[in-house]
Amino acid sequence: MELRIREMKEEDLPRVYAINRLSFTTDAWSEEAMQREFRLPYSLRFVVESGGEIVAYAFVWLIKGEAFLMTLAVAPEWRGKGVGKWFLRKIVERLKGKAEVVSLDVRKSNIPAIRLYRSLGFKVVRERLRFYSDGENALLMELQLDKIEMHAGDKGKTAEPVDR
Repeated sequence: MELRIREMKEEDLPRVYAINRLSFTTDAWSEEAMQREFRLPYSLRFVVESGGEIVAYAFVWLIKGEAFLMTLAVAPEWRGKGVGKWFLRKIVERLKGKAEVVSLDVRKSNIPAIRLYRSLGFKVVRERLRFYSDGENALLMELQLDKIEMHAGDKGKTAEPVDR
């Protein structure tokens, strides 16, 4: 399986939105919110492709040396193959030198995502009470970019992604 990260284009939005709807329930982004990202000067937008198919996406805000991972999702059929970890690592690599810290919010109940973030060095900073629209709490996690070491050869057990 060959993966490639690239900047998102507006014509990618139908597939990105489909992945979004399959990945999130109460707090899924609207199509309008995704379209608005293309007009924000601080918004970075990425997709992962495999064989020309978009299999993951992310929106990141980069403001005054701080990056905030607004949303990231992997298509359900691509989960558990190392795609999310590879993708997040590539995003972090691209942010080095542009941001000092990467922050994100994650549902307290989303144990697989929390494990993924921790495996890459993210730490829980605090809990945000009733953060999501259904009342669930969020964990605010951060990764200090000046304190991490990138591992170029990290390959998943079933995935052998390449960056082109």
